[in-house]
Amino acid sequence: MKLLNLLDNVDYKSQSNLDDITVVGITDDSREVKTGYLFVAIEGYQSDGHHYIEEAFDNGACAVIGEQDLEFEQYIKVSNSKQVLGQLVSRYYGQPSLNKKVIGVTGTNGKTTTSYMIKSVFEENGYSCGLIGTIEYYINGESKPSKNTTPGAVTLQKLLYESQDDVVVIEISSHALKQYRVEGVQLDGAIFTNLDSEHLDYHNSMQEYFESKLLIFEYLKPNGFALINTDDQWGAKARDTLLDKGINVFSVGVEPSHDVQIRLDKPSLHVKGATSDEQLSLKLPGLHNRFNAAFGMLISEIYKLNRQQSIAALNHVEKVNGRFEIVYFPGNIKVVVDYAHTPKGFFHCLNTVKECGARRIIHVFGFRGTRDPSKRIPMMKKSLQVSDYYILTLDDLNETSEDEMEKELVDYQNRFDSASGEVITDRTLAIERAIQLAEEGDWVVITGKGHEHYQQDFALGTKTDLETVEKVYNHIQEYTSLS
Repeated sequence: MKLLNLLDNVDYKSQSNLDDITVVGITDDSREVKTGYLFVAIEGYQSDGHHYIEEAFDNGACAVIGEQDLEFEQYIKVSNSKQVLGQLVSRYYGQPSLNKKVIGVTGTNGKTTTSYMIKSVFEENGYSCGLIGTIEYYINGESKPSKNTTPGAVTLQKLLYESQDDVVVIEISSHALKQYRVEGVQLDGAIFTNLDSEHLDYHNSMQEYFESKLLIFEYLKPNGFALINTDDQWGAKARDTLLDKGINVFSVGVEPSHDVQIRLDKPSLHVKGATSDEQLSLKLPGLHNRFNAAFGMLISEIYKLNRQQSIAALNHVEKVNGRFEIVYFPGNIKVVVDYAHTPKGFFHCLNTVKECGARRIIHVFGFRGTRDPSKRIPMMKKSLQVSDYYILTLDDLNETSEDEMEKELVDYQNRFDSASGEVITDRTLAIERAIQLAEEGDWVVITGKGHEHYQQDFALGTKTDLETVEKVYNHIQEYTSLS
């Protein structure tokens, strides 16, 4: 494709003659550059692509785009190379989001489960549905491991281009929105699940975090729609902002005024205008999953899908990796692995366990190093409010030392009812200890990591929470068979 065609409507400056340059690929990684590639230099969180421009030219780049004033042949200066990258890649692939239905899902909690529920609804109604999210990139019936909740612009546009699916659901993080990773994507619908204290090490304040989430609605197609949980205070604020802009807004919540109402007194949803409730038999427990299901139901109504088939689809979703996965131990002991990592996430996860009839709840969790410390006290309070015993342990350390994190965990234990908990820094031994403490009717709840792999090596040699739980289970089974 001709470079000048790619740059159409892009505000840029260049001292070079760009007339005869043909682009055969685009990348923001200098190591991926081949002959004829356009390299876009981006100043990232940990490295600056401008430092690799010479490498890109050495590898065969036909031109380079950047933000700095630099003296290179075939160098093009723009004001925002992150934003331009998405626009160019979308144009290079023929704007792939225009030839299919694309639904974006954002929010602190519930993005992944909501996405899988929507996928199930479309598939039950005869559509092929791709999914790009935290757990996997599922395109054309094939799954690839996910590297980020929302991939970079180059990968995202390529996935949309390769997709022959009727629908693609994309989990869109606040980081992705702020970093222009979804630039060039046009959404038919955008979902706002909720907002909780999270990523404030990156966003600085809840208002800034909210404003980053709100960016998702700028990517709506001209007739696109917004689906919002307006029981959430930030969701209500989003609704008011979008209505002022003339955007079609649909809502879910517990009041009858919502387009889909979640019943608090029974497992059902009520669609506005319907003469009766729709009964749910969700395999995923908890009020928060009824909210997730409400979004799936609302999508079904907007696209005029078969309502009963959509209810069946919601009921068919058995599990989502790392989301309330249950392992049943001998002696009527249940162990849950869940991704909950915010105060609201703790509240919903632990209360769901309580509603399931737990005699006692033993909660294993930790805090991520260098990540938003403002949510740690609310997380401790939510755990103490619902669980009977806690074990503080390591989560990802990132750049924090193990000694520093251990000191912090001990400090939290001393400040918050030390008799009701303990500190075991080795995550696998903490999980093992919690299961050993459990008695008949007890539930052990392990939160924070979900499906994710450990960053550190631990004593039991396992790589995930679920793998650790299964290893402890096997040890118990082996011991029982020998005794």
